[in-house]
Amino acid sequence: MCANTLTFLLAALSVLYVSETASPLPDSDERYLTVPDGIIDAEINGAGDIYVLLPGLPHLRIYAAGGSISEYDLSDVLLPGGMCIDERWGWFITGELTDMVYLYDNAGELTDFWDSRGMPGDICLRGLSVLYVSRASGTITLIDEPDDILVRLNGSGNGQLTASGNEAVYSSGNESLLLRNYSTPESLPDAGTWTVAGRGMMVLQDSCVLDGSGAVLFQLPEPGEFSRISCSANGNHCLLWTPGKGRILVLR
Repeated sequence: MCANTLTFLLAALSVLYVSETASPLPDSDERYLTVPDGIIDAEINGAGDIYVLLPGLPHLRIYAAGGSISEYDLSDVLLPGGMCIDERWGWFITGELTDMVYLYDNAGELTDFWDSRGMPGDICLRGLSVLYVSRASGTITLIDEPDDILVRLNGSGNGQLTASGNEAVYSSGNESLLLRNYSTPESLPDAGTWTVAGRGMMVLQDSCVLDGSGAVLFQLPEPGEFSRISCSANGNHCLLWTPGKGRILVLR
């Protein structure tokens, strides 16, 4: 199935995206991580620490690369919608029921919060800006400029937001967009779930992970097992997972 899409992806991306392609994922360093069922979001930082957002307490569980596990009860968040890591300061969490966006420091202490446009879902840090999806309004918006709508989505807003540097990608089952600073969002080929990885891009398909040029980086053990892909800011680590499930494939 991977090979059937390579020519199409290469041709489409030569028009839509001009950048260095993502570095190949490291060979043979992969493992499964099993967590309680119902994963809402999962992220990995440049050091290889894995952040898992859960529907019940503790809302956040961090699996450090060294083997330790930390848990945080984010009592301000009744039902999390999404998460992104700020490797300097902590992490951002969206609250679906409270319609708020929260900033926690690395000790799990609430440091700031913002109103959203309603039912905030996934969130990402693009450069110095924080973007989030509002499922109530079907938009992508900046948290500190709530009236500045970056994108009006065609779909439900249940997709994922990822970012690296000043570029971000929104990707769902039938709508994927590349967002750069000060430019109109560009549609990406309907070929899977897209993510930004380092200075390039990756796309998760039913049976493999491809880079921005269409080259196969990783063949999935079980086709169709995962629907989301999360990469560290430096592109050296990657997670494959599915919302509502309890299994994560870790690629280092």
